[in-house]
Amino acid sequence: MNALANRLLGGAAAFGLLMLTGCGRAPSFDVLGSFFPAWLVCFAVGILLAVLCRALLQPSVEIAFPVLVYPSLTAIFTFALWLALFR
Repeated sequence: MNALANRLLGGAAAFGLLMLTGCGRAPSFDVLGSFFPAWLVCFAVGILLAVLCRALLQPSVEIAFPVLVYPSLTAIFTFALWLALFR
């Protein structure tokens, strides 16, 4: 039983060290002395891009489910910006 306990303890320690590697510093922007996380900036730009798409698409295309389309566009733009700029 002692060998099994040692194995479990070693596995738990390795798992803990592996999880601590994600605790690195997050990218942030300095705006007038305040630090904002990069995901918040990407989210704000994603909202602006979705509003721009709405302004461009609304006169020519009938959107069937705008409650689903515009948040999805915001998410796509946000994730694409995050991947393009910070990964």
